[in-house]
Amino acid sequence: MIGLCAMVRGSFRATARAGACLALLCLLALAAGCAKENAVKLTYALGPQAGPCVGEVIVFKFADKRPVDKLGSDRKGAALEPLSDVADWVGWALFDELKAAGCDPKYRTSSVAPGSTPLITGEVLATELNQTGTTTWAGKVSVSIMLQRDGAIIHSERFTSEVENVVVPGYSTRSDILAEALRGVMGAVVPSVSARLGATR
Repeated sequence: MIGLCAMVRGSFRATARAGACLALLCLLALAAGCAKENAVKLTYALGPQAGPCVGEVIVFKFADKRPVDKLGSDRKGAALEPLSDVADWVGWALFDELKAAGCDPKYRTSSVAPGSTPLITGEVLATELNQTGTTTWAGKVSVSIMLQRDGAIIHSERFTSEVENVVVPGYSTRSDILAEALRGVMGAVVPSVSARLGATR
C-alpha cells in the first residue's frame, strides 16, 4: 500500500512538472510570436544612381544617437523594434550607394588612423516608423554626416527624409517604408559627399 501511494505521489509530481513545462513553453512561444510581430527587418535597395563618385573612401560605422531604441508603434500602441543594428543599416546603405556611384568604399567598425584617404562617418539621429491609418505607415530617417581627411573635418551636414505610404500585404511591408525614407536621405548625402570627394583630390 505504501509503495502504491509513493508511486501515485511520484506520478502526480511528474505530471505537475510536465504541466509546468508545457505552460512555460506556451508562454515562450506566445512571447516569441509577439516579438516577431513587433520586430521590423531593416532592408535597403539602391536608389537612382547619384554619381559620379571617384576614388577610395572609408565609411566608418555611424553612432546610434537616437533618443529611444524603439522605432515607433502600431495603431494598438505596440512598440516596434528593429531586428538589426540601425547604425550598421545606415552605414552599409551609404557604402552600397557610394560603390554604385563609382567610388571604392571600405567599411570599418574599429578605430581608423587619420590619413589622406577621405573618411565618412556620422550619427543616426532618428529612425521612426509609425502606423498612421488602417494600412498607412509613416517613416522618418535623420542622420548627420561628417567628411574627414587627414584627421580634420572638411564638411558636416544633416539630412532628413520622411515618407508616408500604404502597406499592402503580399505587395509591400513596413520595412519598405523605412527603406524608402533611407533612400531619400542617401539621395541627398551621396551627391553632396561625391562633389566634395572630388574637391579634396
